[in-house]
Amino acid sequence: MKNQIKKYIFGFCTLALVSVTSCETTDLDINDNPNQLTTESADPNYILNGLMFSNGIQNVRLSGITSGVVRQINQFGTYASSAGQEAMDGAWYNAYSLTSNLQLLKTLSKEKNLPVHVGIGQVLEAMVYVNLVDYIGTAVYSEAVNPEFTQPNLDSGVDIYKAMLLQLDEALANLDKEGSITHEDIYYQDVANWKKLANTLKIKMYVQTRLAGDDWDGDGTSNKSAIEAIVTGGDFISENTDDYQIYFNSKETNPDARHYGFSTNYIVAADDYMSNDFMNRLINGKSINDPRLPYYIYRQTLEDPMTIDPDGALLPCDGDSDFQYCYLGDGYWGRDHADDEGIPNDGVYRSTWGIYPAGGAFDQGTGGSTLESVNLGGAGIQPIILASFTHFWLAEAVLTMGVSGDARALLKKGMELSFDKVGTFASKEIATADVDAYVNEVLTNYDSASDEDKLAIVIEEFYIASFGNSVEPYNNYRRTGYPVLGNSVIENTDFPRSFFLPSSEINSNDNPALEQKKLSDQVFWDTNPAGFIN
Repeated sequence: MKNQIKKYIFGFCTLALVSVTSCETTDLDINDNPNQLTTESADPNYILNGLMFSNGIQNVRLSGITSGVVRQINQFGTYASSAGQEAMDGAWYNAYSLTSNLQLLKTLSKEKNLPVHVGIGQVLEAMVYVNLVDYIGTAVYSEAVNPEFTQPNLDSGVDIYKAMLLQLDEALANLDKEGSITHEDIYYQDVANWKKLANTLKIKMYVQTRLAGDDWDGDGTSNKSAIEAIVTGGDFISENTDDYQIYFNSKETNPDARHYGFSTNYIVAADDYMSNDFMNRLINGKSINDPRLPYYIYRQTLEDPMTIDPDGALLPCDGDSDFQYCYLGDGYWGRDHADDEGIPNDGVYRSTWGIYPAGGAFDQGTGGSTLESVNLGGAGIQPIILASFTHFWLAEAVLTMGVSGDARALLKKGMELSFDKVGTFASKEIATADVDAYVNEVLTNYDSASDEDKLAIVIEEFYIASFGNSVEPYNNYRRTGYPVLGNSVIENTDFPRSFFLPSSEINSNDNPALEQKKLSDQVFWDTNPAGFIN
């Protein structure tokens, strides 16, 4: 029976795998529904790890949806072509799978006293519903996975956010209780880390909603005061050892547990195009190359692409090209945003994912096929909430919300945490002199900047440190307008201020009040004007 529970939760996947495409709803055996199991036979730790799987794969899927939108990798074609009505199907399913299993866990807890298990599940559930609101603006929540509601209604984004803040308080209370059995999990083990995650998620939510008003949730406490109380308590993600992330490994089969950036670029030939916009920031954004460049990006060749293939799609930056960046030089072979020209046979030449976060190869500056490279075999990570992120959020809060603190010091710490984290992925650590030069240049620019430009600098550094996670850059861009993203090489459609309701819900929910939304619809915390970003 334990194996049956495990099969339902993970389908044919494991969390170490987190494949974007291999864990659809068709993987489930409906005869293994855990809601039909007896509470005596159910193993709470299997169920808890199922919740973690749903949470983790949702972040991977969302990052896959917006990685091209925010220029971390190349977006092929228009925004509209990247934001179809089926785009959110997987992330939507993950949320309700998690909620269903959390309900089972709560039922078990009534008999077995599992407050810590439930508390962790409540944190995980809060994260997935916040993500749905951030991407869609709404979700089914109050009537979710309830057989009494065969045609559930959508809840407003603001109501879901309010409910999740209350749930995080309840989760923190549960995490302080003693349970009857020790929880086993694939992220932290230590309950203290789950408390830090809960409080950090609250910081994110308060910063995220700053444009909606200082007491948008009507609880009588301002966002500013709420953040300051958490910071004073010190119980939040502040060091890299606290980071909330998925761990991949180098296992190839049954199941393939390698990072998706590795699996699609190191097995046959490079399939992804890296973004010229993003690589240009790393190469030309400062007076020196970003020290993370050889960790983020691996070059398969140092040859000029026009030398290799004069008739190829890449063009030299000679001033006559319509391309925004064309070929960046020095072997950095990418593709401009929205370029939908034909794809040449260049998979063995393209620059691709490096050692961080994909578990690929460190760029030694010599070139070489990914197939023959020395690499980590895909044992990378999915960064979800990192200590560097927290410091950038807090810097924004100081600059825009009047939260007590030193935004400059927070910016500095955020950059240093990012360099420290990335540098641990290769045997060659980032040189201290390079880090100091980079950080000092950013801080010098910061010191002479206006308040608005100070915010732009903070979000720019947040953007670069987020590589591999496009969820936060997508949120930051709609909230702040930063970083300023490069233009399209073709006439693009409007930037998606949110995504469609998933086609799976539209097709299965006969509620007459359920209508498809528009990509121009703004989520409740995005009060910026139409056309604010493009």
